[in-house]
Amino acid sequence: MISSTLLPADSHQQLRIRRFLMSVAMYFLSGVPQAVALYNGLSPGWVMLVWAVYAVVINLAFYLAFRFGFNLRFKDPSLTIAQMAAAIALVLFTQIYAGEARGAYLVVLLIIMVFGSYKLHTRQLLLMSLLTIFAYGLTLPLVREVEGEQFNLGVEAVLWCSFSIFLPFISVLGGSISQLRKKLVTSNAHLQEVLRQVTELATHDELTGVYNRRYLLEMLSHEKNRTDRGGAGFCVCMLDLDHFKRVNDTHGHQAGDTVLKSFAATIQPLLRSTDFFARYGGEEFLLFLPQTSIEMAQHCLKRIQEGLATTTYEGLPKGFRVTASIGVAQYHQQENIPGLIERADKALYKAKQNGRNRMEMATVPRSIRI
Repeated sequence: MISSTLLPADSHQQLRIRRFLMSVAMYFLSGVPQAVALYNGLSPGWVMLVWAVYAVVINLAFYLAFRFGFNLRFKDPSLTIAQMAAAIALVLFTQIYAGEARGAYLVVLLIIMVFGSYKLHTRQLLLMSLLTIFAYGLTLPLVREVEGEQFNLGVEAVLWCSFSIFLPFISVLGGSISQLRKKLVTSNAHLQEVLRQVTELATHDELTGVYNRRYLLEMLSHEKNRTDRGGAGFCVCMLDLDHFKRVNDTHGHQAGDTVLKSFAATIQPLLRSTDFFARYGGEEFLLFLPQTSIEMAQHCLKRIQEGLATTTYEGLPKGFRVTASIGVAQYHQQENIPGLIERADKALYKAKQNGRNRMEMATVPRSIRI
């Protein structure tokens, strides 16, 4: 695990640093053949020293750029091309003095192209490979100067031709992998969105956006179990819009949908984050207030009534208002959920009978009456 102090807080920057650390690992790995060449006298010691100093300085510079956000000033914040160019320059320098081991260094250039496939398109990778091939060709006169009579033009021609054939091929292959990876990321994001929508439909009412009846009943069952184990009590409130049929008959069903959505939108901001508000059916809504006494529930419902008194409804006449009749029931231990909702429903019916736009408290279950 990488210490959090070494990584920036931004997740995108963290990803860029993790990719950068992959390139650092490549430097370490490519140092192995360099050390073996030095040990066997195939490469001078000063080349190894230059290689080590260059690797440390260039990678430290890239790390500081990522760590402090300097990379964000560039079009490509991952600095992929810059990292590739720095690595290619070091490989081309060291292979000049590699002698018979030159082929081992050229393999590293193929790995660098694979690294580029994480971010670059096929055309960018091809351009990098062609520039690398050209730069490698320019180093051949230097190789001849260093090796003198030991320089074998035929061997070098074979190496250069092989390199010129396979490097573009690796670039095209890497670009294809990059495109497939990006398509996979897009498809995964689309799948996540579909799953989110499916989950939303499974738990929420499509019209109003509040919870649906099934999900609220599940939450009520969980709360009942918690309360029966010694938790604080809770209340349920049944709300029914007064004269809703009149709204549909007078203004149309679209206006009725507007009223339902506005009604829900008015109530939700007045609730706690722990409360559950659901459409129970038609114009009936069920409000579930966890860890709430009957007195606390009454205060909450008064805020709701006050909010409804000032709610406006788009497309309906100015001054149009909707009221709600409310039945409130407090849960008593070991009571079943259907019985609790039935008590709230009876209290709602009583509120309707007593003139609407009011709340009524449910009677206590017979099983616990004195």
